[in-house]
Amino acid sequence: LPCPASSARRAPARAASPDDPLEADQAFRPTVRLISGTADTSGRHGIDIEYRIAAGYYLYRDRMHFEVLPATLLIAPAEFPRGLEVEDPFLGKSVIFRQSATIHLPFTVSSVRPGQYRVRITAQGCAENRLCYAPFVQELPLNIPPGYRVTDSPVRPLPPGLQR
Repeated sequence: LPCPASSARRAPARAASPDDPLEADQAFRPTVRLISGTADTSGRHGIDIEYRIAAGYYLYRDRMHFEVLPATLLIAPAEFPRGLEVEDPFLGKSVIFRQSATIHLPFTVSSVRPGQYRVRITAQGCAENRLCYAPFVQELPLNIPPGYRVTDSPVRPLPPGLQR
């Protein structure tokens, strides 16, 4: 559902001045990383989506949805960092992310088929006190190399500060 401010105004194709809002892809920059369950990843496995969020912008936690294409690679519900609870001028009480956020998408199986996949993210965010973007879709390529293995059981307790 779009925010009220998004129905009448969309971000311009190019920002003409520092006061013009950024395109959604510039304000909210995701990257994808395959996590293999090694000691340096706290035993987690799956996909990490790392968002860099421009200054003066924020993403809504509860407006984010993830899917992997083709749908043969199954993921469990997303694990989100805690976020910041705010009284949002567009949506009321909300949890948002500023600056950065890493969302983990755990695999639901202990082995995955190698190949080329795409992570499709539907998200919504705002430029602080200016406008709220309509929901937008971002797709990221994900390569699972031959020999990739999940090294522990698929569903583990969440690390402190994460929630499903």
